Amino acid sequence: MNKIKRIYNLTNIKYPWLLLISMLAFIMALCFNRFYPDAFTRIEIVVYGAVFLVALLWSILNYIGHLQISAIYKKHDNIEAFIKRLTMSKEEKAELTEYLNDFVKDLEENGSTHEEAVKTAISHFQVKEFTQSQGNIFETPIHYYLLGYVSVFVGLIIVIQCIDLIVSLPFIVLAVSFMLMLFSAAFISLFFIYKLIDVMIAKK
Repeated sequence: MNKIKRIYNLTNIKYPWLLLISMLAFIMALCFNRFYPDAFTRIEIVVYGAVFLVALLWSILNYIGHLQISAIYKKHDNIEAFIKRLTMSKEEKAELTEYLNDFVKDLEENGSTHEEAVKTAISHFQVKEFTQSQGNIFETPIHYYLLGYVSVFVGLIIVIQCIDLIVSLPFIVLAVSFMLMLFSAAFISLFFIYKLIDVMIAKK
């Protein structure tokens, strides 16, 4: 159920306006080619090339927009708030809480204030985790929303094609259908490309 929510969390996409520009430009290019079939080939190359570059730019910015510094490396001055943001089991959180509180007590006994001791204890744990994780400080969420868009696009394609079997639709509507087909394939590919990049980042 949680995965379905992630898939259909369509607002999770970044820079949708840039993607929309690419889609509209592609539809316009198809229509231009339809109504002016004898147009200069170089113009077509430039237009489709521009569409591809905008889509490529969006895919890069979209991925970067989802990268976040892991909660474990952000500044914290409260142990409970720090542990609450970590992705651990209850048992692991309980053990870490006990460990950090003991660390704080030791520091306080050595003359540190409570605030300083808390910050030092958390920083010590962060450095330890950073070393063990080999410097991977980014959270790389799985881009399930791409699959959600694919399902929506496929649904629209089916509706358009079914209507076209009954009533002949204008070319621009069929162009939209064709565009959705290509972007569906692109989104599926992008889903796996993003996962591959995530793996590469995790290994660094």
